Amino acid sequence: MENPRRTEKIDEEFNNFMLKVNEVESIVKKLASKDKQMQKIGNIEAEKYLEQTSERVVENIDSEETILTIKTNRTVINKKCIDNANKDRATLSQEAFMGEVSRDADKRYKDKLVRKEKMETFKKQANLAFRRGEFEKSLILYDKAIDQIKDSCLLYNNRALTCINLGLYQRAKEDLKWALRLNEDCLKSWLLLAKVHFQEKNHEEFAAAIKEAIDRNPRDANFIKEYAEDLEKATRAPPSTNDDDASQQRL
Repeated sequence: MENPRRTEKIDEEFNNFMLKVNEVESIVKKLASKDKQMQKIGNIEAEKYLEQTSERVVENIDSEETILTIKTNRTVINKKCIDNANKDRATLSQEAFMGEVSRDADKRYKDKLVRKEKMETFKKQANLAFRRGEFEKSLILYDKAIDQIKDSCLLYNNRALTCINLGLYQRAKEDLKWALRLNEDCLKSWLLLAKVHFQEKNHEEFAAAIKEAIDRNPRDANFIKEYAEDLEKATRAPPSTNDDDASQQRL
């Protein structure tokens, strides 16, 4: 069965990302406005945004100037420290805000490079396990790869193919849904989706997926038709000893 919690989590992550993009865009427009009132509003919103996204660790605090108290989830700082911070924030400009956002983006970019390197390692291990026919192991490794990078159409396709080989058709469809959300014209995604419907003997959905694949990839129409014919022939032919290798090469 499709996991609604997992789907909701990915939806939430995507929506949160878009909200942040729209929020930053709105703040920048206000800071750049010629209207003084709008600039003031922009400054307030920028301060709140930076406070919410900041992950700084307070170190080397001078006990004579600042008293730091931790209460549940909040950090309370004495008035002298707040006054000094307010003086700095009062001069916050569009450039300063964008500089802070840029630094945050740079950190996230570097973090993603590290995660991408880990993903590549898991992906190579998953591909090797798949070629050996170790589909359960391959699935676990693809899970780990996707935990690192969640916006790879290739990974969702590969995991979907692994699920198909394990007979996990509903989970395969879920992965293919996300693959097509990332690239709605992806030929491999449509063909794998067609294969899932074919395995489930849902011929109407199978035909619809094949048609969609052709409509979106007209130059590959002959290949797509051959692929559909091969699936139908495979149900009538005796199983090949090289099924695993063939499935990796021909979806």
